[in-house]
Amino acid sequence: MRRSNILEIIAGSFVLIFTIFLVFFAINKLSYIKRNYKDCYKIHGLFTDANGVGVGDSVKISGVEIGSITGVSLDKATYIARIDMCISRDIKLPIDSSALIASSGVVGSKFVNILPGADPKLISHGGKIAHTQAEANMGGIVDKIIGMFTK
Repeated sequence: MRRSNILEIIAGSFVLIFTIFLVFFAINKLSYIKRNYKDCYKIHGLFTDANGVGVGDSVKISGVEIGSITGVSLDKATYIARIDMCISRDIKLPIDSSALIASSGVVGSKFVNILPGADPKLISHGGKIAHTQAEANMGGIVDKIIGMFTK
């Protein structure tokens, strides 16, 4: 065989192995999501800005994943972003809990962080998190800091 044919076979083998690995990883990730969140209850929150948050992103308490985002849409009555979430049934959220959009770092993925309240009443299936906060706009913060020093 010629040298170029051998190189093509080796390159093709690497592409095939990488593709098989990628498909395996995707199936494994999807089955993990289904396995962990098939028994969940749905809640939602209204946020003034849901930029960067998408379906499949995490919902966390204290850095521990407790659910996932199942939908991001616009509430046509208020023109505010609605984020639908699926929360594991073994996590009971008090009705006075709050939610905020956070980042996993400067350029990391975004997620919804839940801060549990203390009320004995719990958010039920289909319930709403009343207290929400969008992620802080870093551009606006930088502008304010620069404005403080230029006065």
